Amino acid sequence: MKAKDVILDIKKISKGDGRIASIYFVACGGSFAGFYPAKYLLERESKTLITAMFTSNEFVHAPPKACGKNSIVVLCSMRGTKETCEAAKVAGRLGARTIALYVQESELVTACDYSIQYQSISLDESKIENVNASIALRIAFEILYEFEEYKFYDAAMESFGIIDTIYRDALEYSIQRAKKFAAECKDDKLIYVLGGGPSIGAAYIFSICNLMEMQWVHSPTINSGEFLHGPFEATDKNTPYLILMSEGRTRPVDERALNFLKKYGERLYILDAKELGINRISDSVSEFFNHLLFSSILNNVYLRELSYAKKHPYTNRRYMWKVEY
Repeated sequence: MKAKDVILDIKKISKGDGRIASIYFVACGGSFAGFYPAKYLLERESKTLITAMFTSNEFVHAPPKACGKNSIVVLCSMRGTKETCEAAKVAGRLGARTIALYVQESELVTACDYSIQYQSISLDESKIENVNASIALRIAFEILYEFEEYKFYDAAMESFGIIDTIYRDALEYSIQRAKKFAAECKDDKLIYVLGGGPSIGAAYIFSICNLMEMQWVHSPTINSGEFLHGPFEATDKNTPYLILMSEGRTRPVDERALNFLKKYGERLYILDAKELGINRISDSVSEFFNHLLFSSILNNVYLRELSYAKKHPYTNRRYMWKVEY
């Protein structure tokens, strides 16, 4: 099904069963962080809806009391991560309407009321508007439109129509910067990643999935708004910082962190949404699309270039899928 059809069906059902009051996003790892743009949109733009993100196993063991018949729970897993499948069953038992985002059919699809297939961000042929973060964001826009008559809906839908073109045009610009980052950071054991506002999810994915999981590099994710409230004390001229500069209302927060690092740091690698072309999207909705550009460029350009420079294939694992955990 398509996101619009799913939300229209839920709206139809909910008319006789009470208004939708809460939206929860549940997943693990990169799938979890891929929900952040949708969460950010609903948190900032909805006047009535509760929204939250849960990692799957925490949802299984400690689901929110507000989750019930007036809730939508969106779950994501490429192949059916067992904790996410169990979370879908928990959500169903609580009475929530459940939506599965998936690549390969699994128990997650059969456990949920609705399912939407997405394309893997790692495949060059995948369209950015069809990856998991995009579909979750589209679901969030549909919810806002159907339940709160969101006034920038048309601009958002137009943006999905051009986001892949913007990404393709940004690739060449990004490759040379990624090569520099890779050449200069290939021997580092620690790389900090800063992001804030609508881009913290992209920063988190690059840290935990790309650097830690796929390159075995220590990588704390630092929220730009929190940087000057503790983490800046670790700043020196030898430690690399990758900084995501969002477009939108929270950009001044990123700029403040960057200004400090320009004074006291030295090894700075800046990825700016403006330079990637996000301003081709309407100002009314562009901030909600930061993640889609950042995460695609980081996963498909920066990760690959670092992998080549380190001679460490990003498919290598020490523990994942190999030992009991």
